[in-house]
Amino acid sequence: KRGFTLIEVIAVLVLLGILAAIAVPKYVDMAASARQTAIDAGIAELNSREALVWGELLLTNGSAASATADTDIGVDYVVTTTLITFDDDATAAVTRAGASDTAPALWTRTVPAP
Repeated sequence: KRGFTLIEVIAVLVLLGILAAIAVPKYVDMAASARQTAIDAGIAELNSREALVWGELLLTNGSAASATADTDIGVDYVVTTTLITFDDDATAAVTRAGASDTAPALWTRTVPAP
């Protein structure tokens, strides 16, 4: 007399199924968005390192046009001349505009984030 009826149990299971059907796709979208945000953070880190190296060269040599890329930005990122990869899971094509005596090199996405 104090237990749940079969209809009440089924109703709760149906409600939980509906909630799960709504929540799982949103979670997947959120995870993909987080990976792309991590890629953007990596590109920002590359640009910060470029500016630092460029400034140091400009102060010590009087010229910074020959600044080369420092692409070591941590264990979660792998950077090549055309790709940045985060945690072996998210990848974006990037380009590096060369440095000059008036501006550091600039890393940008070749294709905008989805």
